[in-house]
Amino acid sequence: MNIQKRGSLNTLLNILTQIRRIARVGGICVALFGAGLCAAQPIDVFAAASMKPALDAIALQYARETGQALRLSYAASSVLARQIDQGAPADVFVSASTDWMRYVHDAGLLNQPAREIAANRLVLASAVSEAVRLNADDIVTRLQGGRLAVPLMSSVPLGIYAAQALTTMGLLQDLQPHLAQQDNARASLISVLRQESPLGVLYASDVRSDPGVFVVADIAAHTHDPVRYLAASVTAQGAGVVAYLAGPAGRKVFAAYGFLAP
Repeated sequence: MNIQKRGSLNTLLNILTQIRRIARVGGICVALFGAGLCAAQPIDVFAAASMKPALDAIALQYARETGQALRLSYAASSVLARQIDQGAPADVFVSASTDWMRYVHDAGLLNQPAREIAANRLVLASAVSEAVRLNADDIVTRLQGGRLAVPLMSSVPLGIYAAQALTTMGLLQDLQPHLAQQDNARASLISVLRQESPLGVLYASDVRSDPGVFVVADIAAHTHDPVRYLAASVTAQGAGVVAYLAGPAGRKVFAAYGFLAP
């Protein structure tokens, strides 16, 4: 094959690859290329970072039961929502925030309405199991010059919930100079686990998933908005995954990893 023909073939293959990627939306992939070819493609799931342990387990279970692989990408819900809005190839979006799910919905990017799949609660956590009272003096004393780990309060769902709780309890102003804000919930968990931060505001499910971190104080649910996780299909390929997450099999795994029923 000469260079000109090889170049034309490569161009054609690149075009077909792009068409196939675009055609996944709305199930057109099956119509154009056949079910076998489309089924071989992993389903892309963009999920809130705090869902990682549970969704990793569900992905293995789903693949065993259906033969369909899931490709999981984790970050803050805010980051993922913006990526989807900018054209990132997600089939499923799992958000820890109704606001960021609404953002994707309002952009006209959902294939089906979102479904609630789990709930969560907030705790004060540490790598040292000794309890802490929820007042500024006790928290600052326990920090011993260190920082209180919390995700970005301006955009990350856990950070927003934490800001609400600390404000309601009258602690945010006193603790503001002692905060270390991370990119997402998993980053805050790791900071506490590694004892880079003596304390952190975390999801109860994150503490449940890691034996090296302990709940040292419970944060009352009335101090912040309800923590709800929602899942929605961005393309027709993701509809079955959303149904699985919202169904009995998915909820059983979520419960095992410390999530609450929606």
